[in-house]
Amino acid sequence: MSEELVEYRGYYSGTTNKSTLKLLYSIKNRKFIKGYVKGDRVSGYIAYRVYPGTYLVLDYFYWNKADPPHSITLSLIKIDKDKAEKLKTTEIKFYTRAILDSLPPQLHDLYKEAPGYHTGVFLSKLFQKQYTEEENMALLQLLEKQEIVEGEEHE
Repeated sequence: MSEELVEYRGYYSGTTNKSTLKLLYSIKNRKFIKGYVKGDRVSGYIAYRVYPGTYLVLDYFYWNKADPPHSITLSLIKIDKDKAEKLKTTEIKFYTRAILDSLPPQLHDLYKEAPGYHTGVFLSKLFQKQYTEEENMALLQLLEKQEIVEGEEHE
């Protein structure tokens, strides 16, 4: 008997003062998983049908009143038929996208594809891109840190 597919949901939103984008990433295939986008150009959700297993969730959030206004949360999750459990989480907070130049390209691509003010979300190019093994390993190594804040020193 083969394993059954499980549903998981991401989301997107692009309003005047806030922007969000939550995507599921396949560690094994080294790419963002293509989901079914349902919603309008301002907000909606991304439905995934995946096999139970371990995945990464990349969650971008922007709010102009936050300090710093941008954050990306990288979470290692285990999805089974009943629930999704977070195993490890790293949060990256930043003011400008310059910090993303020193981090794995998946984070830069997530930031670049996040919806802006009423622009909608266009993810087809992102779903087609496959990352190298080195880029994949760099992304997984970020999970060893709890938090990265632009402008703070870390050892």
